[in-house]
Amino acid sequence: MGRKLHKIFRWYFLCRGGFRLVVVFARAAMYFRRRALSDLQLPPSQQLNVKEIRRWKHYFYGTTYLAAIFGILREYPAGLNEQRQFNRLAALACFFDDLADTFRSRSGESWQDNPEQYGQAADASGVALHLLQSIYQALPPDDLAEFKQFLHRVFNLETAGRQRTGQAVPAEELQRLTAEKGGYSVLLFRRLLQHRLSAPEQRALFEFGALIQLCDDIFDLWFDRQSGITTLATVLTEQNDLMQLRNRFERQVADTTCAFRQTPYPRRRVETALQTIHFLVSITRVCLDHYLHLQKKHGTLPLDDRGAMVVDMERWNNRLRAALKSLFERS
Repeated sequence: MGRKLHKIFRWYFLCRGGFRLVVVFARAAMYFRRRALSDLQLPPSQQLNVKEIRRWKHYFYGTTYLAAIFGILREYPAGLNEQRQFNRLAALACFFDDLADTFRSRSGESWQDNPEQYGQAADASGVALHLLQSIYQALPPDDLAEFKQFLHRVFNLETAGRQRTGQAVPAEELQRLTAEKGGYSVLLFRRLLQHRLSAPEQRALFEFGALIQLCDDIFDLWFDRQSGITTLATVLTEQNDLMQLRNRFERQVADTTCAFRQTPYPRRRVETALQTIHFLVSITRVCLDHYLHLQKKHGTLPLDDRGAMVVDMERWNNRLRAALKSLFERS
């Protein structure tokens, strides 16, 4: 009876989380269509082209998922000013990723704690610096200092290029880099919201960000190898050690769950947030199952075969597998 009741409660929180996701993404879609571009307040000389808008849109909806989790925890959605800030930071993250890919290889300078100077040197269009300054200006002074701390942690990791050196990086170091990149990125967006960030929530969101980054690295395995990016996923799969990758993933899921349950928010909100995160966990488990199937079939992963390695979640059979895992597998 206890297990059955637990499952019913889990399904209840899963439905609540799913409903909140639908509402948040519907509001985000309306905002993106009507206001997002004008809210960037770009000068006429810095307008985005079609390709840039498409990439920015991808980042925008990725950060909408973060906004949904934050909103579930505090039990009300982002206000218009917060939505504008998320929009600007999503656009900045898109531009910065492109700049980091193209500019780092042409520069031997150290940009430690100086994203402003980096933006001036790397982006002749001025878009990145415009977006950064817009975010700074809209933040209250007390929040700005902490925002810059999180920004510098992400910026320093990206510009150091530790995962692009071509040299072997130990698995434990890669795990640390993964956690910091994802954790501080999530905290960066959380700091845009206008309510207090407690120490337990900071720890929980850091673990959540580490989980998101690991999920991304698992899905992007083929693309990262083609781009010469070293991640925990690329190293462990090249060693044919998928079980260790899966175990590290499940450990991060457990760490995230534990950290969320130690936050001061009411249990109903915490469990709804965790079941909303469970959607992402289930999708990643589909990807890992696919890799394990390939390993069993071939003896090793066909790492250079794009058709075999890339898991397309637009396919209905993969969506069905993810839905079943969401319903019947543990969080």
